[in-house]
Amino acid sequence: MKGGILQDWEANGGNWKSRSAMLLYRAAQAVRSQSPLLRLLGAPVVVLYLLYVEWALGIELNLKSKIGPGLRLYHGTGLVIHEAAVLGSNCALRHCTTIGMKNGPADCPTIGNNVDIGSNSVVLGSIHIGDNVVIGAGSVVLHDVASGDVVAGNPARSIKRPA
Repeated sequence: MKGGILQDWEANGGNWKSRSAMLLYRAAQAVRSQSPLLRLLGAPVVVLYLLYVEWALGIELNLKSKIGPGLRLYHGTGLVIHEAAVLGSNCALRHCTTIGMKNGPADCPTIGNNVDIGSNSVVLGSIHIGDNVVIGAGSVVLHDVASGDVVAGNPARSIKRPA
């Protein structure tokens, strides 16, 4: 599924917590993109998203973020994505991960397609993470990462360069 509110459904398999979080995220995003009248009518969807996903589950997927289809959430609690962050398609995020700014509101990462980010990772600043990258658990990524690379550590360093 490429678009719509079910674009992440298959990626999250039988994980109902992640499926419901992504469904409400995409629905709230759809409501926010409508005319003022339709936004008013759809306000309960946004409120449900805020209450259930952000407050109850502790998953902060900013509705202004640009997130491609097929986002997989593993556990999700403590996950924070800044509004200016950009994520490609088919990415995987785990709990206690932060993707955000370093120095200012627009100073956020752009993450490519098929990127797998381990739990307790931090990705900050105006950096580019290429396609097919793996970021190990507990990593702090402050610099660009080439496509196909595997990085880990604090600060994150390449542990397997692309061939």
